[in-house]
Amino acid sequence: MQVGFSAYIGNTRGLSNTKVVFENTHTNIGNAYDTKTGIFTAPVDGVYAFHWTIMIHKGRYSKIYIQVNDSNKAAMYAYASGYPNHYSPSQSYATDLKKGDRVNIYNSGSSGYATGTYSTFTGYKL
Repeated sequence: MQVGFSAYIGNTRGLSNTKVVFENTHTNIGNAYDTKTGIFTAPVDGVYAFHWTIMIHKGRYSKIYIQVNDSNKAAMYAYASGYPNHYSPSQSYATDLKKGDRVNIYNSGSSGYATGTYSTFTGYKL
């Protein structure tokens, strides 16, 4: 079974201490990513790879986690202090999932700002 999605944020907004909802998709093969909740639900057992990028505004910081079943699994910390305007850090994570496992991005920080394809979340079954 093919499974894959590429999602992005459509409207500029601050993201402080919240699940990040990427409400638009470029593709959503298998319909496993929910654009209303920001949660990917594994439709079958397997190894999955994820990649995410969040735009950070100058003078702001963010600690951004990927969560599996509401548990933090990997993180990136970004502080956009010396950048002229914005900073767009990225991170990747691969893991073995069981059918029904839920994966999402969580921002714990002062503010990651997001707009358009500058902030994205992608995942697929290997």
